[in-house]
Amino acid sequence: MEVLIILFPLIAFLLIGLFGRRLGDFPSAIIAVLGSALSFIFSIPALLKALNSPFSVKLYDFISLGSYTLTLGLYFDPLSAITTSLVCFISTLIFIYSIGYMQNLFGQWTYKFYAYLSLFLFSMLLIVLSDNLLGMFFGWEGVGLASYLLIGYFHQQKYATNSAFEAFVMNRIGDWLYLFGIFSIFYLFGSLNLLEIFSKVKEIDPNLLGLAVLLLFGGAVGKSGQVPLHTWLPNAMAGPTPVSALLHSSTMVAAGVYMVARLYPVFESAQQSLKVVALIGGITALFASLAATSHTDIKKIIAFSTMSQLGLMFLALGIGDKSSAMFHLTTHAFFKALLFLSAGSIIHAFHHHAHDIYEVGGLRKHMPITYATFFVGALALAGIFPFAGFWSKDLIIASSYEVSFGLGAFVSFVSFLTAYYIFREGFVMFYGPERHKGHFEEEPHEAPSVMLVPMVVLAIGSAVVGFFEGWYMSALKDHKEMHLNIAISSVVIALLGIGLAYLVFVKRALDPEKLYQSLKPVHTTFKEQFFTEKLYHKILAGGYMLYSKVLYTTFERQFIDGIVNGSYVVSSALGSLFKGLQQGRVNLYVLFLLVGFSLLVLITFLGGR
Repeated sequence: MEVLIILFPLIAFLLIGLFGRRLGDFPSAIIAVLGSALSFIFSIPALLKALNSPFSVKLYDFISLGSYTLTLGLYFDPLSAITTSLVCFISTLIFIYSIGYMQNLFGQWTYKFYAYLSLFLFSMLLIVLSDNLLGMFFGWEGVGLASYLLIGYFHQQKYATNSAFEAFVMNRIGDWLYLFGIFSIFYLFGSLNLLEIFSKVKEIDPNLLGLAVLLLFGGAVGKSGQVPLHTWLPNAMAGPTPVSALLHSSTMVAAGVYMVARLYPVFESAQQSLKVVALIGGITALFASLAATSHTDIKKIIAFSTMSQLGLMFLALGIGDKSSAMFHLTTHAFFKALLFLSAGSIIHAFHHHAHDIYEVGGLRKHMPITYATFFVGALALAGIFPFAGFWSKDLIIASSYEVSFGLGAFVSFVSFLTAYYIFREGFVMFYGPERHKGHFEEEPHEAPSVMLVPMVVLAIGSAVVGFFEGWYMSALKDHKEMHLNIAISSVVIALLGIGLAYLVFVKRALDPEKLYQSLKPVHTTFKEQFFTEKLYHKILAGGYMLYSKVLYTTFERQFIDGIVNGSYVVSSALGSLFKGLQQGRVNLYVLFLLVGFSLLVLITFLGGR
């Protein structure tokens, strides 16, 4: 029965892909929702069973490699079972929300959108549940393909197609590293089965294992949008908002963190490589937070927040705190999906024309439910008690202080920036003058119920899921204590960030325009992601294109074409020389034959002597 968990989304994908055009867009949406919902329902008994005793489900023998047979199957333990239920639950809510969000596009082959969503969910579940690295890789590539199709869904827009292509290229770089990591693991362990790998990990040379771990982590860097393979993630906002919510809450970008946690016994045995994981996570957490403080795109601010929070999760993994990282991934799925869906509600209210926070304002009067849900998500992200982020982020902060005071202070500073930028976005959009009257003809209105219900459910989850911290840690056979001094100081730091945003953007005690003018170089540097995007697009990609053009005009056009054209000239000259032999006269042909035969006899005779 457990195999049905991954089969339902696959069946939904096949049904919609094959018959969606005949069925129509709305029935296709219902099929996608049912596929996700049924997977969630069937994941519950599997979760309860896995909590008592982990178990495997064999699917089939894939290929024989000498004496080793690679068997594909599923493995349910507390980590994979909890993550499966989380992914299915969040996905179901987002799928339901998408019915209202995409309704204006029904009748325009929107069934393809729901086919891609179902493929996305199936691929993610394959990553989560596979009992071997090959199955994980199939899912890894599946989410990459689905994300390419969904990010570029509005393919008539050049920005969307460029963003999809960038995501595809950046992920391919990471995927090559991940694939070589899998090859390395097979070379070292002689197996791709996770349980077999874990049982042999102490027997492997730590130096060779460290190299394999770094290659695997390279895949996680690409998939989770970490520095330096990060530029695709904020640009992925070109896709519809439900895609953004799905990408950033519990599926694709979460896959990198989950993969490291899944293979943690391997990573844990390569301590030097774990330091690299922590370093990359810390750099990304700060990098993305600074970028978010200056951006004005409604969805990109939340996207940079995802980068930053994933960075904190990698930091936690790097310092040896797997449980806190995964619990933060769990709580993050709720409030990050909520923030994206709330942002989507605002975009939907203006018929998908509003994209900049400074194009709207004073929306709390027009959209009270969206206002409430956004700020619930913001409070959870900022880490205010008793919301979800308070419980999970404080665990990471406490673990960081246990390593060193400097590292703890660093994570606290990132938390301060987090509270500031998310409330900056909320205050600009929901308070102040109604700037939308100068930008749009439409009057803002609350979203339909099919969008609001998932938002409210996620808001409730963002408020209460943190209280399951003890249960979660117990399920993962870990125990974490909440330090009162850390809890109080982290809330104070978050309140300072919120207070600064309130003083600047609501009370306007400090004029934002004057601040912008005085800090313009810093603001531009942060907004341009320290110019990394321009470096990649203009210098690296642009330089490669220029190199290709130069190579084409010099080597291709002159050398290669010169050889081809020269061959033609030589062939033509030889043809002109010998075409006189072809006269169409039989007597000449007999003469040539006689001469040739005579020469042959003469050569034979002279050679015999």
